Amino acid sequence: MKISVIIFSYFSIISLCSLFAKDNFKKPNFLMILTESHPVSTMEAYNGFYKNINSSQNLNRIARKSTVFLNSFCVNGSSNNSVSSLLTGSHSHANGFNPENNTFNFSQENFVDLLQKEGYETCLIGRWDLSKIPQYFDDWNILVDSSVKYNPEFLNIKGKKRIEGYSTDIITDLALNWLQKRKSLKPFFLLIQYNGTSYPWMPAIRHINLFDDQLIPEPLNLFDDFGNKASPSRYQSMKIQTDLNLKQDLFFQEDKNPDQNSTLSQESLSQKNINLMTYEQFSAWSLAWRSSNEAFTRENNSEQKNTKLKFQRFVKNFLRCINGIDENIGRLEELLSETNRNVFFIYTSSTGRFLGEHGWFGSKWMYEESFRVPLIINSYLPSISQTIVETPCQIIDIAPTILEFSDSKELINCNGESLLNYISNKDVNQTDRMFVYFHHNEFPSEHMVAKHYGLRSPKYKIIHYYQFDEWELFDLINDPNENINLYSSQAHASVVKEFKELILSFRKKYSDKTNVNIMPEEWRKFYRGPEARKKQND
Repeated sequence: MKISVIIFSYFSIISLCSLFAKDNFKKPNFLMILTESHPVSTMEAYNGFYKNINSSQNLNRIARKSTVFLNSFCVNGSSNNSVSSLLTGSHSHANGFNPENNTFNFSQENFVDLLQKEGYETCLIGRWDLSKIPQYFDDWNILVDSSVKYNPEFLNIKGKKRIEGYSTDIITDLALNWLQKRKSLKPFFLLIQYNGTSYPWMPAIRHINLFDDQLIPEPLNLFDDFGNKASPSRYQSMKIQTDLNLKQDLFFQEDKNPDQNSTLSQESLSQKNINLMTYEQFSAWSLAWRSSNEAFTRENNSEQKNTKLKFQRFVKNFLRCINGIDENIGRLEELLSETNRNVFFIYTSSTGRFLGEHGWFGSKWMYEESFRVPLIINSYLPSISQTIVETPCQIIDIAPTILEFSDSKELINCNGESLLNYISNKDVNQTDRMFVYFHHNEFPSEHMVAKHYGLRSPKYKIIHYYQFDEWELFDLINDPNENINLYSSQAHASVVKEFKELILSFRKKYSDKTNVNIMPEEWRKFYRGPEARKKQND
């Protein structure tokens, strides 16, 4: 799941003087904010391609006084799988998530369980798709359906309740209420999972016209022909040009269904949200889109021009959703500032996302746009200036970091390593963490991204689509956008040999015994063709 995390903290001189003295150690509070598929391309701290659109003013400001991990990555392209890795500190094959029934194995150790045993009060608010009822959280208030953005239904220990409003705002309201009303003297761990950047990308009504006066820059490979890349890149279902629906995905000509009792499973997710709107909300929604929608329908555009317009609408909507989350992060920071709580605040994302690169809108790949995730941490260590860490890390490193900082027991079967030395500016041997391992293990599935595993170093990345027995090698220094596959290059034969040996050693290191057999030719031929994608979409 390169699931974003930011860590805030406010401290007193007294607490700093005895920070690491165990006898006087005061347990820190933790606030973790996790979003889905927030790409670093939108962020100033990462010099992102879309940084000038400024969709994350609060995050950018927090990053300027925090530890920013420039090379942070997910371990799996699936959001739920990635969240499972976050909880356990383990890679995809060992994190207890079952993609067949979309459930998590709570019998295994996870860091929330260990915090609870250390006396922490634990709370979860927002999205939760790993089980019907969360475990290891003392309090929780979760979305019944994480695809609902308007007037969502929440579930807590008392039952279900539908709340009028926009989900990102409501999630923050619930979190602020919990922080303000808690009376326990215990330290707390609060996990907030926003659904704002998950599909459908429906911004708050107040943000629909945000960025209307700006032209979003197009990535150079918006019309990528995939050149000499492995065939799975050509046989996915995430092209802006052909796979984004004008009505269901981009909100052209949406109508409110007068039949409020219709079967929601038969509707698009955007239509479901529209049907849940109040009359006032729907009127404001329709009015906000009207002028731009009418201008679009008057035009008789070429396919390329339509793709460009779809790109503009999609990316602006996504940035509007990010802006909604960012506004609410500002609300959380304001409360923490007023109450002067010692809080270790983490912001990260379960995965990244393509925003037009390669002509795509999805995620799940080991390509940089969906592999890389933001990781911003602000602790109550003495420094309030920005620290930039270029050493590679992954979402599995967050659990051991939290456990070490809280002086808690270590996870037994953990693939991750604590990042605390980087946060505290201690001298560390950065050459020990030069490689990161990735394994996407769901296919056929949404967006039809083939199963693949790979290994990344600062210089090279190798990817193996094992069911198709196809490989890719990219030079990340000279080709950061990963447009040229060097796997068949004679000049890179020694690199290919070295990385194939390395990837086997990492699979052994992490005990990844996933079946990586090549599928029969007939199977491969079918899944390289359009009928497979049509069948999956149906």
